[in-house]
Amino acid sequence: MKRRTLSLALFLGALALSGDASAFTHVVRKGETLASIAKTFYGRTDLEHVLVGANALDAQGGSMIAAGMRLEVPTVGHQRTALGDTWGMLADRYLGDVKQAAVLAEANGTHPWLPPDPGSEIVIPYVLRHYASANETIFDLSQRYLGDKMLAWKLVIFNDLKGNDIKRGDVVLIPLESLVLTADGEQKAKEESGLALGGLGGGKAREHQKEIEAKLTTLQQQVVEGRWVEAVALGSRLLGIGDATRSQLARIGKLTATAYVALDATGAAIEACRNYLDNANVVHLEPETTSPKLRAVCGRK
Repeated sequence: MKRRTLSLALFLGALALSGDASAFTHVVRKGETLASIAKTFYGRTDLEHVLVGANALDAQGGSMIAAGMRLEVPTVGHQRTALGDTWGMLADRYLGDVKQAAVLAEANGTHPWLPPDPGSEIVIPYVLRHYASANETIFDLSQRYLGDKMLAWKLVIFNDLKGNDIKRGDVVLIPLESLVLTADGEQKAKEESGLALGGLGGGKAREHQKEIEAKLTTLQQQVVEGRWVEAVALGSRLLGIGDATRSQLARIGKLTATAYVALDATGAAIEACRNYLDNANVVHLEPETTSPKLRAVCGRK
């Protein structure tokens, strides 16, 4: 009973603080099934178990649905990080507990001891409540919701469990991070009144940042090979995408400044280096590794 109370309290805290990580409502139409609804909004029939769990259909004695029933359709939230944010701060802000830093960082492909890149758009998992049934294990839930029983550690941490045992009736919180909506799902979410569309309609900045990151390797290679005109053109395209993080802006700035210097475009080089200086966490313009011309333009206003 104590664990159920604790889990429920954690969930309520997460719900109050998670902001954009939410869900929208769908009224079941005649002929629809959980699988068809999952296909419509997620593009995947196998995610019907998310609808079952989010609506506690198992706990109600079955997973049948009928026309007119109102279903909660979960989705993840998105937020932009700021200078000085840590994963602990973000976990406290959006998931209600600094102890969730490891889960939040892992959901975003990194580690809790590495600070998030300022300006990056991060995923805020949707927190699903699952009511444990008899003989159900934490490994069963990990396989069902996370797709891998070896990820049970996430559920142990998220629910502050002292071991791997759960009992019938326990409320187990499941952080879901891979709930990508289809175009129909995004449209439905936007139609919902009172929901924070920054989270439900988010994810575009994250896509842009991934695109920029993938192409930064090419930009680096172009500079190394002395393909200055190509580097300038690619750097401009990356800036034109928008939504770059601070570290991405810094890298684009330094690389394009190097190319502009080689092309004797001093004014453009100064502007590019200003982008580097304004966004770099640590400025690296040491004489041993930086050309005198680049150091010179980076020292000019």
